[in-house]
Amino acid sequence: MNKLLLIILIFFIYTPIYAQQGKGTVTGKITDAHGLPIPYITIMAHGTTTGTVTDEKGNFLLKLPEGGYTLVAKSMGYQPVQKSVSITADLTIEIDFEITEDNHLLQEVAVSGVKVKSAAATRTLLQLVDIPQSIVVIGQKSIKQQAAFDLTTITRNISGLNFSGSYAGAGSSQMFNARGFDLNDAQNYRLNGVMIWNLGNNYSDNIEQVEFLKGPASILFGDVAPGGVMNFNTKKPQAAFMADINLKTGSWGLVRPAVDITGSLTDDHTLRFRLNTSFERSDSFRDHVSSQRELFAPTIAWDITPKLSLTAEAVFKHSRATDDAGLVSPDGTVEGLKKLRPSLYLGEPSRNYTFKDQSYFTTITYELSNTWRIKATGFYGVTTNRPFGVWFGEPDANGDYERTQYGYYSKTKNSSASADAYGSFYTGSVKHNVLLGVEYQFASARFTNTDTLAFFDYNNINNPVYGQTPSPEPPTSPYLPYVTRLSRIGFYLQDQVMFFNERLHLLLGARMGRTLQGNHYYKDKLAGTYLENYQDDIISKWVFTPRLGLVYKPQTWASVYFSYSKGYEVNSAPVLARNYNEYKSPPPTHSTQVEFGSKVNLFGDRLGLSLTFFEINKHDPYGYVYLDPENPVYDDYNVYYQGHHRSRGIELDVNGKISKTIWLTAGVAYTRTRVMDDPGYPTGNVLPGAPKFTGNFWLNYEPEKLLKGFTFGTGLFYKGKFFSSIANDPHLEIPAGYTLDVAAGYKYKQMGIQLNVMNITNRVNYLNPWQFNLFDVRPLRQFVVTLSYRIGKAK
Repeated sequence: MNKLLLIILIFFIYTPIYAQQGKGTVTGKITDAHGLPIPYITIMAHGTTTGTVTDEKGNFLLKLPEGGYTLVAKSMGYQPVQKSVSITADLTIEIDFEITEDNHLLQEVAVSGVKVKSAAATRTLLQLVDIPQSIVVIGQKSIKQQAAFDLTTITRNISGLNFSGSYAGAGSSQMFNARGFDLNDAQNYRLNGVMIWNLGNNYSDNIEQVEFLKGPASILFGDVAPGGVMNFNTKKPQAAFMADINLKTGSWGLVRPAVDITGSLTDDHTLRFRLNTSFERSDSFRDHVSSQRELFAPTIAWDITPKLSLTAEAVFKHSRATDDAGLVSPDGTVEGLKKLRPSLYLGEPSRNYTFKDQSYFTTITYELSNTWRIKATGFYGVTTNRPFGVWFGEPDANGDYERTQYGYYSKTKNSSASADAYGSFYTGSVKHNVLLGVEYQFASARFTNTDTLAFFDYNNINNPVYGQTPSPEPPTSPYLPYVTRLSRIGFYLQDQVMFFNERLHLLLGARMGRTLQGNHYYKDKLAGTYLENYQDDIISKWVFTPRLGLVYKPQTWASVYFSYSKGYEVNSAPVLARNYNEYKSPPPTHSTQVEFGSKVNLFGDRLGLSLTFFEINKHDPYGYVYLDPENPVYDDYNVYYQGHHRSRGIELDVNGKISKTIWLTAGVAYTRTRVMDDPGYPTGNVLPGAPKFTGNFWLNYEPEKLLKGFTFGTGLFYKGKFFSSIANDPHLEIPAGYTLDVAAGYKYKQMGIQLNVMNITNRVNYLNPWQFNLFDVRPLRQFVVTLSYRIGKAK
């Protein structure tokens, strides 16, 4: 593969670059009635196949043969506009458009995996159909249809991405597996493209869309696990005033008011604001379990000059939820769970998982010209969380089981800065789309205690008693005498070169990055602690990662692509492992992915379809084995960094309108994982948390005539059987499961009401995030009623 990269690079360098005679260039900008730029508008030369798309500042660049043309600016949700233009060879002319909304079509705008609107996480301004990577974007249409207000409900619409379980129930961090590999809490999650820790529920009401870039994405984000990167793109201020007020209520005492307000603060719309705030209080189908969450997220956007803009965002989140480790099987098997009520609570109701996060995000964008812009971002966040719970051992014949406890405070600080330049230019008839940039991140974490387990008490699974043992909260200080540090710096460059009127694309990219992570010990505070003889174990690695992609577009609305990418993960020293001294400086984990597929926009960009084939190979993966496999204990294990794991699969994602009245969001994934070589487990085993078959289907019907204003929806979400452990213990094979949802709603002018019934069949489904005898129970039948009232409208 490296030789192939070299050959293509040489071909690229020596491709004849000459000024093709008889062609001229046209540039311009597209704005709305307020004078604000409109991104992702298609510009076509009528009667030809030549066209382009505006960037996020409304700019476009197009090269045409000499002659007269009619340029057409169009996009779903806007009325098309035409202008005549005369092209002169070797000259550049400038022409601007002002387009207005089409109130009827504006309601049809939806985001899908391949529609015109780009994903912010790609850092480019290209259409998704032009990007040689599988990307799925779940926007507001799907979120509202399914009454989603948590991340697990949203991500079930993405093929190949599977929710694995939570750290300690509602409100705690949520774990995911993609394409057979677990996502890493310190690597694979982004807010507006900036790394964030996965320590709580990352979705909230200020999120416009959830983007998932499948496969290794190290060229853009540095060291990440190869399954993919999840990005949360926040809502931005709009010029037109809009206030969206809604209240969700339903099963288990759910009360959830939310407000979304946006508009201009000045008459010329150069200063705009947006405010999202919500409160949530709910009990659970699980006995003695409750949760509460609050959000406050203000945003300001300021066009300082026509070329210089500033966006400042702040997010304040807080949640508190009853610790809930789930169920323990009476006989150590999944089948044994059927003997227990799904609502049975085995923990301690007085114990809670608390999460508090405050984040500040600033973006400055400057237009160097109609075809080049530079962007700088800054981020600072502070997260405090307090896990405080109990875990359970396997019951004996009388139902007695041992409970072990843990509890600590942690404080994580995270700061980052980045700057990149993106632009387009021609060399002859060849168009270049260049991205180059640099980013830096520094994060640190302190803990008041480790998350090791200690004996708490005994209880009985047939008649659990709560509050029999004192359960004082863990102290908030002092912190342990060490700090966990993580810093990243990366330089990246890529060029997507477009040949033959942009029908053939060649993407070449590379990143040089360094990751430094590990623990720094405060030597003057180690005396008398169990860390007394520990030394700093900070690891530093420089890694070069290339990226190659080819895209062929037989039509402007269809593409076939191939890509090759490499990824890496820098591993931290395993402080809690029994063989810590052997791996104070563990090697990095490397991965490669080959992917090819096709993307299609149908029915005038109303329906997007993406079909993907992939293979990921992961070398020197992190692994661990329990010292007592028969009775595994959470903190009694050895680690290793050896072996070869592989994942192959096929994925299909569909999103958009299949008729005037029917919306469809669907996906199917076939994932086949295999242990190729591993010192701890047999060759041929499958990887944990990765079902072979998964599928999602959501259909929404919005009648136009007799029942206009009504909406009806239904969805089926299926997950095949999978092993919860790489050991492939047949007793820990989670059976296939599904949930069936239905919805019905009605809108009249600004008011709306909607009923969603989740898991209408009341099916009991389980997960096992810890690879031993502890099981999450997924929610049973739930009713959610949404009342909404909107003032004005947002674009």
